[in-house]
Amino acid sequence: MIGLVAPYLQTEAARLVLAALRRSVTRTQAELRTIAAIDEPGLDTLVLINPPDAWVRRLLSWYRASPRKLIVFGSLPALLAEHLGCTMGCWPREPEVWSRSPPAPVHSWRESPAAIHYAPLSRKLGGVAQTRVLERFDFADEWNNLGFGAIRADGSIWAITAPLCVPARAELAFLAVDGQRQCSYAALFEHPTGSLLWFNRPVGPIDSHEWSLVERFVASYRGEKLPCHPVLQEMPWGYDAAITMRLDCDEDVESARALWQAYRELGVPLSLAVHTSNLADEAHHSILREIVAEGGSILSHSATHAPNWGGSYGGALVEAQRSAVALEAITGVSVRYAVSPFHQTPPYALHALADAGYRGCIGGLIRNDPEFVMARGGELADMPRGFVGHSQQCMLHGDCMLNNRDPLAAYKVAFEQAKSARIFFGYLDHPFSQRYAYGWENEERRIAAHNEFIRYIRRSGSVLYCSPDDAMDFLRFKAAVTATLSHRKMHIEPPANLQSKWRVAVEYDGNMHCLPEFGATL
Repeated sequence: MIGLVAPYLQTEAARLVLAALRRSVTRTQAELRTIAAIDEPGLDTLVLINPPDAWVRRLLSWYRASPRKLIVFGSLPALLAEHLGCTMGCWPREPEVWSRSPPAPVHSWRESPAAIHYAPLSRKLGGVAQTRVLERFDFADEWNNLGFGAIRADGSIWAITAPLCVPARAELAFLAVDGQRQCSYAALFEHPTGSLLWFNRPVGPIDSHEWSLVERFVASYRGEKLPCHPVLQEMPWGYDAAITMRLDCDEDVESARALWQAYRELGVPLSLAVHTSNLADEAHHSILREIVAEGGSILSHSATHAPNWGGSYGGALVEAQRSAVALEAITGVSVRYAVSPFHQTPPYALHALADAGYRGCIGGLIRNDPEFVMARGGELADMPRGFVGHSQQCMLHGDCMLNNRDPLAAYKVAFEQAKSARIFFGYLDHPFSQRYAYGWENEERRIAAHNEFIRYIRRSGSVLYCSPDDAMDFLRFKAAVTATLSHRKMHIEPPANLQSKWRVAVEYDGNMHCLPEFGATL
């Protein structure tokens, strides 16, 4: 069992981290504990958020008692930091400058002066030496096509906690501003009967592909000596990459036909997210029925494309209900999932969608609602079971095509990161309208760019192309899997009341396993 322990003042971070853990290890392998309950039988991995000094003696006693793993997000208690050989520095001036990115101009990107640099030691957890800026924009001050959330310097749960420096032998990653090293961001400390993984942020890397380091630590690290817990992969078993693509129909629907035809010729499904005020004109109805007939998805994009789903629970409920009724009347198919207008996904909108009968939502944006920028799709904090979310922040727009030798360079990086993290890679575009072409010179240039990107993706081995509906259905299936430990054997059981087109891949003790129809014992 994995226990999560956090002081009361860290409740907000704790609920988000617990949900992230459960998206990876199943809801039956992770639970909240009090500090007094960490010695109870069966708890061999512990996650802590900003633990106070008063807990240190109890924690060290637990950690040294038997083979165990410890993860700390946020501050290291002073006594523990001293014990581990850490030193405290000071922040550089003007954090509001070095931690933030200016808006991106057309055909380029912008990044914060501060970045996280991963060291070769990260390879021990399956990572690669890489750089990850604190904030990045690929379109205005809204979209980050590389998909990760923002690391702040404002004292929030999304911020780096302290200018702490760890010994070089333990450093996984460090923060640099304008290339100058400032402090440590992540570390891996070793003990003969334990390992301690630390991230200098109360929520850890729950909003980035770096979450795979936590998963590898939990699933396989030092498996010959330390406890391991099965981690369910977001990418289905047997595939090297998994792709969903859609057009968000903000102003037009029928004009999607040309790009849809190009995708049909490539044998790749394309789906539509539709806000239903467009559908007053019946010219937009036929393509919806045709896409459904060929296995694509029609998703709700709200009724009127209102910012923040209308600004309240009541407004969001009306937007969700009206959209579902209109789309079902035209297509004859019940709408299961929604795509947030502007990718703005406040918590009240999620509850409104659930109450309106939806099974999940796609959104996520570095500019707003940081809790919905998730490293892994699945069930959400404080939401009813059976409702899932997925973050898809990659927008393939003419405005974002780069003025360099490879206009698709950022998209290729985004795809490779998703492939490495073994997650669904979702990207989007928009149909042209009479008012706006989204930065594309013409339809021919747009289709050529999409074709080139798909050719690049197809060089990646076995690629699963699927509709958003099928991908989200798989996330619901995966979220209902249970894992239980009995007689030192881990039994993983698929849900009896849900079906999936694909099997679940499970990493455990250094190996990848396939979860068959009737469960597996590891």
